[in-house]
Amino acid sequence: MRVVIVGAGVAGLCSAYYLRKRDVDVTVLESRTVGSRAAASYGNGGWITPAQAGPLPEPGLTIYGLRALTSADSALYFRPSYLPKLAPWLARFWTYCNAADHERGWAALAQLCRSVFTLVDEMAADGVEFEIYKEGMICATAEAAEAQRVLDDLEPMRRFGFELPTELMTADELHEFEPALSDRVQAGFYVPQQWHVRANTFTEGLAKKVRELGVEIVEEAEVHRFDTADARVRGVRTAKGDFSGDAFLLAAGSWTTPLAAKLGVHLPMQPGKGYTFLLKPTVMPKRGILFADIHAGASPFVDSLRISGTMEFSGYNLELDRRRIDNVFRLASDYLRLEQAPYENAWAGLRPMAADGLPILDRTGPYRNAYVATGYSMLGMTLSQPAGEAMAEMILTERRPEVFEPFRLDRFPKAIVRRHGS
Repeated sequence: MRVVIVGAGVAGLCSAYYLRKRDVDVTVLESRTVGSRAAASYGNGGWITPAQAGPLPEPGLTIYGLRALTSADSALYFRPSYLPKLAPWLARFWTYCNAADHERGWAALAQLCRSVFTLVDEMAADGVEFEIYKEGMICATAEAAEAQRVLDDLEPMRRFGFELPTELMTADELHEFEPALSDRVQAGFYVPQQWHVRANTFTEGLAKKVRELGVEIVEEAEVHRFDTADARVRGVRTAKGDFSGDAFLLAAGSWTTPLAAKLGVHLPMQPGKGYTFLLKPTVMPKRGILFADIHAGASPFVDSLRISGTMEFSGYNLELDRRRIDNVFRLASDYLRLEQAPYENAWAGLRPMAADGLPILDRTGPYRNAYVATGYSMLGMTLSQPAGEAMAEMILTERRPEVFEPFRLDRFPKAIVRRHGS
């Protein structure tokens, strides 16, 4: 059997890894190069965080409230000029901002990612080389009420076996535990079940490993069209030639939407831009930090600290909006001991955001041998390993694993109506 995967980011490479482990011939097509700065797998925060795996649509968000999110200083930002194109997706997103859907989303994601730590360790034992840190995560806030709100929001994950604290840390206790925090931080808590990686090392290490296993990775192979017949995809035509296969997997992150459109498949998904940059702080944090007040995160490495934050809906562009980067830097400076340290290596990547905040892991409707793995939103490093393992099973057996049921492509109703439980 030969499987052709479109996309050499973390989602595509994890699927290639597990398919090759089952002796499947695999070809991976990448429109740029592996590890390209344009890929979302290059410079993200790298968090492997199953205890925080919840969908973006939250109860309480309303169209009225969303109107305020056209300010460039907002953590969740909608560029006004893009709103006409975004409107159908945004209206559908709003229907999922209810307690019932949010609860179902938590449960579905918890089931999918519960094995991620084991799978990552198995990859490392198999010779996949990457930079990883296993020190857990601190949630740090200026107000105790905000830290308590975040802890309460994580409560659904406790019943799935994830270890969560029952009480907050006070300011003195928190600063002793993590000296990198500034005096502005007055409350927080510690979650031990979080790891983080330097994102580009994971992608590059996995690409090296799958090549050693016999996977062919063809770079600069932009897809032009698919050849189809008798409800099956027969081949794909690219800038580097034609490739045939028995099954095809679209796993190109945010660019999966225009790819799927070439097959006549509509995905209710939009690119959500996130920004990151590197710092050299006065005191390097020992652990990952979630700054819940400002919706930003910090990932400490050996030589630098990566700050990541914001969710911007402005279309398929990787422009660096310095206003937004400077704003995140200014806010993070209030929570860390920086002494005006400048930031460097500013970067932007596009997260694939489905309207309900959940991944899309399924066979495409019109074609029996075409599959899609996308919509990982801000959880690419958390979901790609377990999703890739289950996708390999689905492609080989042609049966949908039970864990994929909540992530079916046909779960989105055609009409945009307010959902039950809203």
